[in-house]
Amino acid sequence: MADFMNGDVAEREEVLAWRAFAASLDGGAARVVVHFGDRYHQPVGDPASVPHSDDAPFSDDEEYSSGGADYEASVAAALRATTITIAGSSELPLVGGEWFSILHPNWGWRAYNIIAIDGATIEFRPPLREAVTAGTEIEFDDPRCVMRRAQPTSNALNVGRYGAPSISFVEDMRKPA
Repeated sequence: MADFMNGDVAEREEVLAWRAFAASLDGGAARVVVHFGDRYHQPVGDPASVPHSDDAPFSDDEEYSSGGADYEASVAAALRATTITIAGSSELPLVGGEWFSILHPNWGWRAYNIIAIDGATIEFRPPLREAVTAGTEIEFDDPRCVMRRAQPTSNALNVGRYGAPSISFVEDMRKPA
């Protein structure tokens, strides 16, 4: 599940964009890839820009930014497995509680949550939605999952000058077309 709570919409364009987005979900019939947006709790480090030693930016006024996590499955894992052995590196160590995603060939993006780490083997839930081959990318930088709206009324917009809409999603486990 993913809950987005108390959005901040006040301007006409924001309210109308929210209404259009909610309508596009077709009462839970439409699939959508939900990005978790949780970089601060991932092993990717501080997303802040890092200046050069002389504080001068690149010619395009950009600075360095911290790198992301770079992991892959080092061995194959079966359908419904709850552990996988990984190889790679990240700016911050894995400690448990991190989300990761795998882009499965048949099921699309699926999200998993680490519950324990033993060396290069991570234990996670839910079980793998599809078998994984060695070399499959393990995505920590931008965890996401194919989901659908939990229920048609889960995105009500408060009526009035300002709104604080919320919406709930559940993993879409319908067989892909």
